Amino acid sequence: MQKIAIMDMVLANTIAAGEVVERPASVIKELVENAIDAQATSITIEVNNMGLDSIIVTDNGLGMDQSDLYLSYQRHATSKIFSVKDLTQIKTMGFRGEALPSIASVSKLEIHSRTDKTEGYFVKIVDSKLVDEGKTTLNRGTKVKVFELFYNTPARFKYMKSEYAEKHAIIDIFEKLALSYPSISFRLIMDQKEIRKTLGNDSVEALIETIYGKNTTDGMKVLKTSIGKVGVDAYLVNPKFVRSKRSDVVVFINHRFVRNYAISQSIIEGYQTFLMTNKYPIALIYLTIDPALIDVNVHPQKMEVKLANEVYISFALTPLVKKTLESGTMPIRESIADVKKEYFKPEVINLFDLVKSEDDTVDLIPDKLEEAPIKDEAEKLPDFDYIGTLFGTYLLFQNTDGLYLMDQHAAAERIRYEYYVDKVGNLSPSVYELLLPRPLLITNNDFDYLKTYEMLLSSLGFSFLDDKLTSHPSWLRDDEIDIAIESICSQLATDGQIDLKKLRNQLAKDISCKGAIKANHQLSIKEINQLVYDLKQCLNPYTCPHGRPVLIKVSNYDIERMFKRIV
Repeated sequence: MQKIAIMDMVLANTIAAGEVVERPASVIKELVENAIDAQATSITIEVNNMGLDSIIVTDNGLGMDQSDLYLSYQRHATSKIFSVKDLTQIKTMGFRGEALPSIASVSKLEIHSRTDKTEGYFVKIVDSKLVDEGKTTLNRGTKVKVFELFYNTPARFKYMKSEYAEKHAIIDIFEKLALSYPSISFRLIMDQKEIRKTLGNDSVEALIETIYGKNTTDGMKVLKTSIGKVGVDAYLVNPKFVRSKRSDVVVFINHRFVRNYAISQSIIEGYQTFLMTNKYPIALIYLTIDPALIDVNVHPQKMEVKLANEVYISFALTPLVKKTLESGTMPIRESIADVKKEYFKPEVINLFDLVKSEDDTVDLIPDKLEEAPIKDEAEKLPDFDYIGTLFGTYLLFQNTDGLYLMDQHAAAERIRYEYYVDKVGNLSPSVYELLLPRPLLITNNDFDYLKTYEMLLSSLGFSFLDDKLTSHPSWLRDDEIDIAIESICSQLATDGQIDLKKLRNQLAKDISCKGAIKANHQLSIKEINQLVYDLKQCLNPYTCPHGRPVLIKVSNYDIERMFKRIV
């Protein structure tokens, strides 16, 4: 580690952020980042009274000698960069030299440190002035003690939130820092009670279980790839572990936790059809990028970065995430109690037409899908036998593992969705020319939208003459034309433009949902067998396009417990 030095004013003015310590969590972030930069492998954080009484961060890093300690609390004193050129190759968590001086200005600060070659030494700073110093006893590393935070700036207290909010902010920043460096052992103690502890064994899987819960890695998919010169390591947690906020889609760039809407949104879109609307996944995305291609000097807390080719990276991530989630098998939601724990509420589906079809058979999907070959990979769904139907809606199956309930509407919707999302994605479709132009059941405003984007719609296979349809893609069945046109008009009315990716998904959803098997529609054995066969060909047979479960398992163990055969 290089010696600490005061940077020249040209460099200081280039990077100065006017860093302000807003709350105890921001103090912890800065102190832990310093410990990480000091090559610590073990970091302990002790917090008392939300950090207002004391914050103590202890590490086993390289430590500082007496001369470094004198400079460490000076403004713009750093061991990490020394010239403007160094700003293009920042590999450390901190670099501005503002953290300790900012903390020292609003607290009583003690820094104890020892290197391999020197004895331990400490300095005590009050009101940014050295008031005490001397030798101290400790192992190699640094211990920073922050006492009476904001004692000299009482106005800061009114910006602090409730005790719960402040403690939650501390735990949240601790978790983000721990996830940034799986090879470092972290420990958080709040009011003399250990709250969190990580092993530091370089296992992201073990870290996810520590942070998010014991079983969160069940069914987790791992994506390791590269996009150009950007290395990608993505840990995609099973979609059944849903969140109401997007904050658990966590992005790290060169081990630095950052907020990046474009990249996190690309991950969320990759989970589309696995999750219900307004629900978000748990996913960790580690990007490794040449430091010359990013700028971390754009935000006081270094939470945001400028990233070269950000649009290209986010655009490429979505299909990679989707393909990874669809690969291999995924655990079927087990037990009624487990389903009830999920964060969505049961819905009353009012789309269903309760009138039975007069046909003896149901055309589940176009004939071509029935000819799809069985995949070589392991079956995503188990083999089971049909035993009956519940409420005319849920198909019951059994095998040696237990009972399975299948929502026939959700299953048919998934099958049709995967067929149509593929067909709608084909921008050079075969076109069916109508012998007679077909009148459209739309308003004049809707027809104006269609005429405005006539060229684009023509590339999709739609053409119009006056207010009538003259051709459409050959894969679109006659009874689904109005649904398709309605979906297109809806997007144009809402967005004022056509997003082909969004149109593809929404069109496939609308057609698959409104044309799928309805509830209370009695199926024949032949139709049920066909439904199961087609579902097994799906890339994601577990949820409908809107994220509702297709299949729920009640294990033999659960059944035995309900009947008190197992205590």
